[in-house]
Amino acid sequence: MRVVQYAITDVDQYLEEAHRAKHRLDVERWRAERRPRAMQLFASRAAALTWSRALLKAVVEELYPDDLFSELIDNLDRVPSRHWPRVLAVAVALRHSWQPDQLARLAQRLGLSLPTSEIVRDPTPTHSRPSRRSFSGSPRPCQGSPLRVDPARRGSRP
Repeated sequence: MRVVQYAITDVDQYLEEAHRAKHRLDVERWRAERRPRAMQLFASRAAALTWSRALLKAVVEELYPDDLFSELIDNLDRVPSRHWPRVLAVAVALRHSWQPDQLARLAQRLGLSLPTSEIVRDPTPTHSRPSRRSFSGSPRPCQGSPLRVDPARRGSRP
């Protein structure tokens, strides 16, 4: 019985290794022979392409934008074609936005004014006296008036 079990295991292992070897050969043949011809055919057919929503979506998808892209652009199906350059620029910029100097360098390449000093500047102004409020009135409640009145404790003293 053990001999049969070992034989089955050996056959399974042999078949799995043969399958992997065939897959490797297929991938190597694709890359070396078929891929260049397929890409030549694709390139010649793509010569007739014009900008389309499908092409825009394909390019944006290939850039793998994060959730911030959705906040900035909203829905690609509703973006008019005149805004497609902005959509692509934002998708590319997200890839370069992990460091301020890289984002500034991309902006410069695209002819946009975005100095590093403007990027790293804190958008919230700092006040020299943070305890001072810019509006009138005290943030504290009036003395003697509780914030919340518990109906069970109404009229009782602590």
